[in-house]
Amino acid sequence: MTPMTRLADIPAAVKGMPRKRMAVAYGEDAHTLQAVGRAVSEGIVDAVVVGNRAKIAEVAAGCGVNISLFDVMDVEGEMPSVKAAVKLVREHKADMLMKGLAHTDNYMRGILDKEAGLLPEGGLLSHVSVFEVPHYPRLLVMSDVAVIPLPTLDEKARITRYGVEVARRLGIDTPKVAFLAASESVGKFASSQEAAILAGMAVRRQFGAVIGEGPISIDCALFPEACEIKGFKGRIQGDADVIIVPNVEAGNVFYKVVCRFGGGEVAAMVTGTTAPCILTSRGDTEDSKFYSIALGALNA
Repeated sequence: MTPMTRLADIPAAVKGMPRKRMAVAYGEDAHTLQAVGRAVSEGIVDAVVVGNRAKIAEVAAGCGVNISLFDVMDVEGEMPSVKAAVKLVREHKADMLMKGLAHTDNYMRGILDKEAGLLPEGGLLSHVSVFEVPHYPRLLVMSDVAVIPLPTLDEKARITRYGVEVARRLGIDTPKVAFLAASESVGKFASSQEAAILAGMAVRRQFGAVIGEGPISIDCALFPEACEIKGFKGRIQGDADVIIVPNVEAGNVFYKVVCRFGGGEVAAMVTGTTAPCILTSRGDTEDSKFYSIALGALNA
């Protein structure tokens, strides 16, 4: 399989696969309905949108979406809509979940419900983003920018496995994984020391066939000229496929700066669950939500 280099490659690949069914939690906003309508029209998924039927119809009419493209489950209220959508996935009536207008904490509460959620016993919930950034010649996978505030070393190892798995679904057989820190030297900071340990685990193939490097700064991970200027001779020379951030603050800042200042586009989902759970910001574009649906379908 040829590695995907653009987000548009993901829906193109999914169109050749059996169509998945998606449950949309509280799908009462225009960007979500536009993305869902587009994904259904292009043969990527079938969908059921959960929320107030009258509101969904009103919003769909206002943004030019044909409501007959998908099923609507009439449920009043944000949290009841989230629970109903999660139940569809839990009962195998849908293959994947998507967040609509719901607040992230409510969406996550539905997923994490011990009795009726989608996290298996002993599972670790995490978040994976896939970026297409102007002038970067490949897709960039990043974890975790939204779920685990201060991951432990063990959690970072599990997060790495999620990121590597997504990279392989994108056709990258031997992903280059950068364990980020402030510099390339092992220092007194825990993030630096843990990056070195994770890089050692990569060398011992504890993440499978990967090329790991850490600690490594973001410039050496993504810009070959930075490695040349610094004289950095690591296994990654500005050509990372996967970057593992030290904490959620670092990842969240990177995510928003790349999208707002760097002109990047992103697809994102929650991993570690029994089914892919699409998690985008309520302010993300229709394109971002569309590509996230395709990413979920690719991993369902």
